[in-house]
Amino acid sequence: MAVRELAVSAGQSVEVILPNNEVELNAFVVPAAKTGSKYLFDWHLITHPKDSSGEMEGEVQQDAELTVGLYEFEVIVDGDGARGEGYVNVTVKPEPRVNKPPVAVVSPTFQEITLPTSSTVIDGSQSSDDDKLVAWRWEEVKGPLRDEKVTGNTPILTLSRLVPGSYTFILTVTDSDGVQNSTQATLLVNKATDYKPVANAGPNQVITLPRNSVTLYGNESTDDHEPLNYEWSLSPLSKAKVVEMQGVRTPTLQLSAMQEGDYTFKLKVSDSSGQQDVALVTVIVQPENNKAPVAAAGPEKELTLPVDRTVLDGSKSSDDQKITTFHWKQSSGPDGVKIENAEGAVATVTGLQVGTYGFTLTVTDDRDLQSSDTVSVIVREGVCVCALSITEDRLFFLQHVLNGSDHQPVLFLGNLVEGKYTFTLTVTDSKGQTSTDRGVLESLRPNNYLVELVLEVAVSMVTQRQRDMLLRQVGVLLGVLDSDIIVRDVGAFNERSTRLVFLVSGGPGRPPLSGHSVATGLRNKLRKQKTEFLIFKAHRVDTVICQLNCSGHGACDAFTRSCVCQPFWMENFVRTQLGDGESNCEWSVLYVTIASFMIVVAIATITWGMYNRPDRYIKHFMMLRHNIPFSVF
Repeated sequence: MAVRELAVSAGQSVEVILPNNEVELNAFVVPAAKTGSKYLFDWHLITHPKDSSGEMEGEVQQDAELTVGLYEFEVIVDGDGARGEGYVNVTVKPEPRVNKPPVAVVSPTFQEITLPTSSTVIDGSQSSDDDKLVAWRWEEVKGPLRDEKVTGNTPILTLSRLVPGSYTFILTVTDSDGVQNSTQATLLVNKATDYKPVANAGPNQVITLPRNSVTLYGNESTDDHEPLNYEWSLSPLSKAKVVEMQGVRTPTLQLSAMQEGDYTFKLKVSDSSGQQDVALVTVIVQPENNKAPVAAAGPEKELTLPVDRTVLDGSKSSDDQKITTFHWKQSSGPDGVKIENAEGAVATVTGLQVGTYGFTLTVTDDRDLQSSDTVSVIVREGVCVCALSITEDRLFFLQHVLNGSDHQPVLFLGNLVEGKYTFTLTVTDSKGQTSTDRGVLESLRPNNYLVELVLEVAVSMVTQRQRDMLLRQVGVLLGVLDSDIIVRDVGAFNERSTRLVFLVSGGPGRPPLSGHSVATGLRNKLRKQKTEFLIFKAHRVDTVICQLNCSGHGACDAFTRSCVCQPFWMENFVRTQLGDGESNCEWSVLYVTIASFMIVVAIATITWGMYNRPDRYIKHFMMLRHNIPFSVF
């Protein structure tokens, strides 16, 4: 028998809002049950929220204690050979929310900072609401007078460039329903702590006469704020002392003209707020501890006649202060010798004969302490130089021997060119015995970088400190570092002059500067500067090797370092005296003669004209006077 289909309806979907948690579902069947019969209703819960269910009762589904969520029910109806089903949804919504106002919270509510710290933050991110916050607003309601007040619209307020004073900030928060709440935070910014300065006059110092000057340094004094004011004074303990002070209101104090004894100085420093501190420093001036000079007459010498003269060099003598006098005298040996420049560091002895001589050097310092040293000079009988042969060794040849010296103990050579030479010397004594020896001479290319500076001071008077100072001064004139000046030789030019030979480095990987340009530049600088610029007066500045081109009309004399002009050429004395001072051969004798003649003629013409002009003017004036009416006059 076929089963009829019933039309079953469980009704429209139902919405339930908590706290109401019950609902009644009704099922309707078409067609209705016949009289005397009854349909069977079977309710099923298809879907429901977790941990929730419903209770079924006949045609009515009674759900109790519903929770938030979606319920889906199915009802199946059977009876009288018929069957049908229906469905219904039940939606349970949460209880409507009752809005609570937000809570504004700042952290910290009070904080204190001290300059130089001038920035901080105030945290408002801990503010809360039962739903959510949608806006933050910061406002400065109290604070020091400034150009612009602080505002902000973020949970965290960042503050910077704060000035001393008390600040009050209000934070207002707004929730999603537009409800607001406010709270405030206080900030105290203190001025920077100003600590008292600390004076430091430096360590105690000890000096020994004749040094009577010293510098005190107070630049190690400190303060948390700059700048400091300095004031030096002589302590009351040393009021009776004699001293010259310079820079009493500067960090460094220059002292001079000090005498033997103890000096105590007071340094007072003060900061911008008037806070002060004092430090004391003592300078002990000890009496002079002068040591006697050390005389050095030089090593023993041996001579062979006919050489009858030698040089005595005492320039290596030394003293802790200064040597003021030198004195040479013969202490032993044959008579008849003559000592030239006996009062100088370097002396010359002439008239020597065969024998052993002793020469004593006595030096005296500026405190009259003396020291002596003796040098021996041994003069031997001369031997006959019978033959001298010269052989050329590959490069160039010897042009000539000077003064016939090829048969003398000392060979003088001239006009050497670059190359290597081998010499053979044969000597014969009075018995006819001979001996032969060979020597090699190499003539090198002249060094065009070397410059010679001759100073008007004896070499024995120049100390290492004075030499260093001189190099610094030369470096200033040349515009180079003193470390770029390389000294090749320092020696005696004569008994009263010192010869300094140097070159100027061109820098890493570069050749030295041209000696000619260095000498010319230094010469011009010295001419423009005051004569006292160098610690010693400069007598001459020139290149070691003569490098003058002599204007192409002459040759440079290697000894005098001046130009020897060709015939019909002469020196431009105007350039030499008023210009760069360099020797030259610029002027033609012919042109100078013609120019001089023309100048003489011009001067004579002008003189003659001036001498004769007054007579003509007087005569002309008298003629005019007689032709003009008297009334005019």
